[in-house]
Amino acid sequence: MSLIRYIKFLSKNSPMENLRIIHRLDDAKWGKFVGKDEIGNKYYENPEERYVRYRWYMPAFGVLKADSSQVPPGWSQWLHSVSDDTPETMKNTTPHYVWMPETNVPNLTGTKGAFKTYSTRKPVVSSWSPAVASR
Repeated sequence: MSLIRYIKFLSKNSPMENLRIIHRLDDAKWGKFVGKDEIGNKYYENPEERYVRYRWYMPAFGVLKADSSQVPPGWSQWLHSVSDDTPETMKNTTPHYVWMPETNVPNLTGTKGAFKTYSTRKPVVSSWSPAVASR
């Protein structure tokens, strides 16, 4: 990061806000607040940033590990520059289909709630339980 960009970053926010941004994003970013979703994520935009990195979000307070599955579909569309309209401006025009979930579903991989497949076949491999031979 250049010195000029870092000085701009320090002048845009309060010291506590600067620490929070660096801790959450590992980058010095500032921009215009665009909106907030139902989960609590805050979305920002700064056209002066590099292309593709000019839109970002701050995860909701209390979220320890940010995950892309925690971003609702409408906001994900805005973040990836598919549309310049935020979900707040497109509320009445967004279709809702039967197959769409009512709320955002987080990615459960690596947790106890992760999907596990099952098999109806008899196991081919049996587990090995070693027995200690007497001497």
